[in-house]
Amino acid sequence: MLHIITPLYRFNLIEKVYQSIPKNEDITWHIAKSNQREKLNHDFINTDSRIKLYELDCLDSDTVTKRNMIFDQIKDGYFYCLDDDTILLEALYRVYKEYSQAGFIGMIIGKNDLGLSSYPSEDPFLTRIDTGMVLCHYSVLKTTKWEWSNEYGRDGYFWSRCFSYFGKTKTIKINTQISIYNHFGPKIKVRKKLFFIKINHDIYNLRIAKCYVFLFNIKFFIKKTLNLRKP
Repeated sequence: MLHIITPLYRFNLIEKVYQSIPKNEDITWHIAKSNQREKLNHDFINTDSRIKLYELDCLDSDTVTKRNMIFDQIKDGYFYCLDDDTILLEALYRVYKEYSQAGFIGMIIGKNDLGLSSYPSEDPFLTRIDTGMVLCHYSVLKTTKWEWSNEYGRDGYFWSRCFSYFGKTKTIKINTQISIYNHFGPKIKVRKKLFFIKINHDIYNLRIAKCYVFLFNIKFFIKKTLNLRKP
């Protein structure tokens, strides 16, 4: 079974996300929402038996509680974290079928449309992996949950701990794009302060976004290297 995990916040996009999910019976779509928000009135929520909806007593912004509630329900197969501002790629489903049929137990790391394709580290600070770049075996959820972190990005922190669980022999990096980053929104939200000037700009162009990410990663690794060399 392929378990798709969506902590819902953007109600206006849910139907578009649903339309991207293959109509295969070996898929379960888990949706977690806050009970502080309105009820979902979409027909497919009630008619598609593959959809599991969870109404949680939490803040609408609390994606950690939403994800962990879903994690607790998964007892087999593989899971994939699909944010509510993007779509599911058919390539992801094909990767799932290939590795599930081979009986692989571990984590599979693919690419996204920004060109990101990195291998995890047990150091969360060095793990530069977006939420949707990993297809993972459910067994890690017995010991690992999504957590808040002020020091690390939550995506990297979670996948770093999954990597610690599986290790190098059960972690595979593939050259297949399995996710689209922010399909329905800006690729990058630039929120910076340069001297006395506040920069508040959204990047929609994919090529410009790729260049921004490339330059950001160079700056990140230079800064990290210099910090490591400090006495």
